[in-house]
Amino acid sequence: MSRKRVSTRDLFLKRTALLATLFTAYGMFLFTPAAATLQQLQSGMEAPDFSLRQLSGEQRSFANLKGEKLTILLVWSTWDKKSEQALARMEKLYQKYRDQGLAVVAINADGQKISAADLARIRSTVERLKLSYPVLVDSGLDYFHDLGIIALPTTVIVDKERVIRYELSGYPLVGAEEMADFVSASLEGAKPAIAAKKGYQPTKNALRFYNMGRNTLKSGRMAESSEMWFKKAIEADPAFVLPHISLGKFYMQRGDKALAEAQFREALGKEPTHVIALCESALLLFEDGRLAEGQNLLESALKADESYTPCYYYAGFAYGKQDKPEEALRMFDAAEKINPLDYNLYVYKGRMFEGQKKPREAAGAYRKALETILQIH
Repeated sequence: MSRKRVSTRDLFLKRTALLATLFTAYGMFLFTPAAATLQQLQSGMEAPDFSLRQLSGEQRSFANLKGEKLTILLVWSTWDKKSEQALARMEKLYQKYRDQGLAVVAINADGQKISAADLARIRSTVERLKLSYPVLVDSGLDYFHDLGIIALPTTVIVDKERVIRYELSGYPLVGAEEMADFVSASLEGAKPAIAAKKGYQPTKNALRFYNMGRNTLKSGRMAESSEMWFKKAIEADPAFVLPHISLGKFYMQRGDKALAEAQFREALGKEPTHVIALCESALLLFEDGRLAEGQNLLESALKADESYTPCYYYAGFAYGKQDKPEEALRMFDAAEKINPLDYNLYVYKGRMFEGQKKPREAAGAYRKALETILQIH
């Protein structure tokens, strides 16, 4: 019996050490700035280009597939029920407006590695729904991470210059109707019931500095210089929220909680319902043992946006600290349903089990985090 306990603990410690090493190597995913629908972008900014293969094997980019007026980019998965609803709705919009300047591009994000079985499942979905627009496969999930997807499906509507005009995360019923109304009105020359989600438009210099900070973090080289670029972005445009969010996350990762809290407070002063600032502020409170205050912030965040995955696993982590295992596991399950590709949800689940002195369960959660990063099947 004693040997078994030592073996489990050793395994747990080895996995924890390996996980920490990998998180250092994959640190770019922890630093991405955030908005409500996309972690790295917001409406009014330019969406990244892509170079992905169609199911038939041809390589395609935005320039090959864009519409004359609008292009709908739908990032979806076969394992998400709402994805099929979104795919079918886009087919109706495409058939109705394809001759009026609308293009639709579906981008599958089933996983890091796409097997023959995965491809067969994707083809089956396309054939069953009789989709006539292009379907690409994001093998490696590069575009998934470039966009900063927080929930599947995610719909991003861009103009012919790739500027984001509308975003929708998770395909909620009301949001789906508003999105369809926006497309119809935009292409028919009418006034939509809901305006384009323009968001705050930062100055060109602020956006340039912000992108420099993003790029240094993504490259993994000279990451510390990103702090300088984000500060420059704030100086260039004090009303621009995303650099505050980025700095806050950067300071959290570095362990400077006071500096992180100050940045999130600045962001909330400009956008009181910013879901990322609310959730990250709540996490800081949880880490300090201020559970009730953090819970209040999370409730406000979920009212603002119920599709932001970290809100759920932060709540699970907090419930674990309060010895409420059923509530905790319910929150982690909700996070996994929204975005099972977010490995951090398994990290926080592992931390919860670790705090509860459950090394076997903690090791299992950390192993799941590793598998999510590396797609070990």
